[in-house]
Amino acid sequence: MKKISICLFAAAALLCAGCEDGIPEPGTMEIPAQSVELDEELKGGLVMEVGETKDVSWQVKVYPENATDLAELFYSSNVEVATVSPKGIITAHKAGITMISIYVSGIETYFAVTVVDQIPIDIESIAFSTPAMNAYAGVGYTLFVSVEPFDQNEGVVFTSSDSEIASVNAETGRMICHRSGNVTITAAARNHPEIAASIEVAVTEFYGDWDRSKWSMSFSHGWKTDNAIGSSATAAIDGNESTTLSMDRPGRNGLPGNAEIWFQVDRGDNPGVVNYLRIRHRPEGGGNQNILVRWWGFNRIEGSNDGSNFEVIAERVAMTPDPGVYANLLTDNVPIPENDYRYLRFIGWNDVREGTPNLGFYCAPGVDYGGINPGNTIQINEFYLGREKR
Repeated sequence: MKKISICLFAAAALLCAGCEDGIPEPGTMEIPAQSVELDEELKGGLVMEVGETKDVSWQVKVYPENATDLAELFYSSNVEVATVSPKGIITAHKAGITMISIYVSGIETYFAVTVVDQIPIDIESIAFSTPAMNAYAGVGYTLFVSVEPFDQNEGVVFTSSDSEIASVNAETGRMICHRSGNVTITAAARNHPEIAASIEVAVTEFYGDWDRSKWSMSFSHGWKTDNAIGSSATAAIDGNESTTLSMDRPGRNGLPGNAEIWFQVDRGDNPGVVNYLRIRHRPEGGGNQNILVRWWGFNRIEGSNDGSNFEVIAERVAMTPDPGVYANLLTDNVPIPENDYRYLRFIGWNDVREGTPNLGFYCAPGVDYGGINPGNTIQINEFYLGREKR
């Protein structure tokens, strides 16, 4: 009996020693994950733009909530489309589809990532600023619409109900009016044509001088500074008869006598059809009938729509009535070929008319100069372009 008691005591002592070394204390046991769930966004699959990054680690939930093995491993099935970091940050590289897998305690879950060049943002509404407008035949207009949302990328398509009256560029909304009549221009969402707006356009013919307020001018040899006459780059188109454009004339101020000089008018992106020009010459003060520095005419008129490539419209265009007569400060409307060029260039050199002597820059032939100095500059008080019935 004594020997058996000793053995039992020893066994109990060994058992107690084992409890202290191998059995976890309460609350320190390893609790394995039983399930891994994705939030609703990941379940439906992600759509990302090329170059975009997104942290999805916070959208992965492990259950039970007191699980101790929370180590997550992320993998991408197509790393050319998108890669994922060990911490769950996805980077989109090129358009395509890849599967992102997540492993926690041997449990796998996954979701799809679709990479696109641009995430579509559809149009919700379109509106013109006004329901109707008046326009002129032969003129171009850029139509603008307000579109919601502002960051949409669906795009708007423009159409015309009658392209013979007015045509419209489907992409840009640039409308060109061709003849009198009424036309409807519609702007619709590219992929949702039911989302649309329309504007009624009444097109009529325009006759008269075109508005010059948005014109600008440039020059072959610059404009001549002359404060006494208010010379400037806009003096000939400013509507102010107290200012005058002044330019060096050939043979003076370092220009060769056979030099070609020109001024150019930029009529903007809504130029309109023109078929005449008119000049108001600068009147001399103090009764000085100095007619020797006026533009007698133009040796050449050229047109361009890009400001670089010019085509000849007309040659040897003389101004009427005779600018050699002092009273004729304002010329008649001088006909030129009908055109709608944005840029019109008016070019001259000494003596516009064939068979006349070189009497200075467009000086009136046959005039008894009486020793009057023809001056150093060519001057224009006002310059007009317009359209009239023919």
